[in-house]
Amino acid sequence: MPRIVADEIAPPGSGKKSKAAATGARSRAARFFLGRLYFWARHAPWMLKLVKPLVVWVTVRCSGAIRNGTRANARRILGPGVTREQCAEFTAKVTANFYDFVVEVGHCGAMTAQQLARQVESVHGHEEYLAARRAGGGAIMLTAHMGSFEVGIAALRAYEQNIHVVFKRDEMDRFETIRRTLRDTLGVHEAPVDAGWDTWVGLRDALESNHVVVMQGDRAMPGQKAQSVPILGGHLALPLGPIVLAQISGSPIVPVFVVRTASGGSLLFVESAIRVDPDARLIDGVHPQLLAWGKVLEKFIAKYPEQWLFLDPAFVEDNSPT
Repeated sequence: MPRIVADEIAPPGSGKKSKAAATGARSRAARFFLGRLYFWARHAPWMLKLVKPLVVWVTVRCSGAIRNGTRANARRILGPGVTREQCAEFTAKVTANFYDFVVEVGHCGAMTAQQLARQVESVHGHEEYLAARRAGGGAIMLTAHMGSFEVGIAALRAYEQNIHVVFKRDEMDRFETIRRTLRDTLGVHEAPVDAGWDTWVGLRDALESNHVVVMQGDRAMPGQKAQSVPILGGHLALPLGPIVLAQISGSPIVPVFVVRTASGGSLLFVESAIRVDPDARLIDGVHPQLLAWGKVLEKFIAKYPEQWLFLDPAFVEDNSPT
């Protein structure tokens, strides 16, 4: 789940303990709030639609972490000439999209796979997908934290019998329970990266059996190997896991994105496959195929900036120690 709590800069003279306590309190409050949202999303989604403007306004008003994080991202994505008013508008829209994501997770937990698939209004790049799959040898579907992940999986199930979803288990039990129920409904295999090396061996074997692996590649989790890739007005630390998996399996990387429409549905985009060269040389310290993925990611962030679910500073430059 995208992070919604970030460490805020402590005032002069404050100690590490007080800062840690404040961060812990914010985390507990956030988990409680999200838990309530998931509950009402499943039992009374109509009510959450009514209160959305108020919740978004209060969240932005009360959270300095969200304001600081999203404004830092706005300056990188929209350019150095962005105004304070544009940053504020960007913050409100990103927060609103995150709210939609949370509500959708809870609401989708009560839907069938067929109902989820019907949320897709159109598919762009269907031929690219078929071309990648005709070669056999499995495929690595690489996506970003945009739109509805589960809706995209539901659409993919129309073509694939065996889908393995790579994820990191969330510390929030309610969210993890809902997500597990959704994946059971979709009939996909879970592959938790925090389970260690066995997960990666299983994914390699799955690809060799012509299965599909779906993973997110727009942010590196703590402990993951990553390389800094130029994106828009800065650099993102993108995980090397998809590149390594493609190298050892010989499978192509197929970029896939799901974005929401104004009507509440989804659009599914499939980009041309990226073939990983096992003998490729680094370019300025970065794997060339990771740079290729970065170009595709950059295109979709630029086109749908408010749908990229990052509420904390996303870019390397804004996370560097001062």
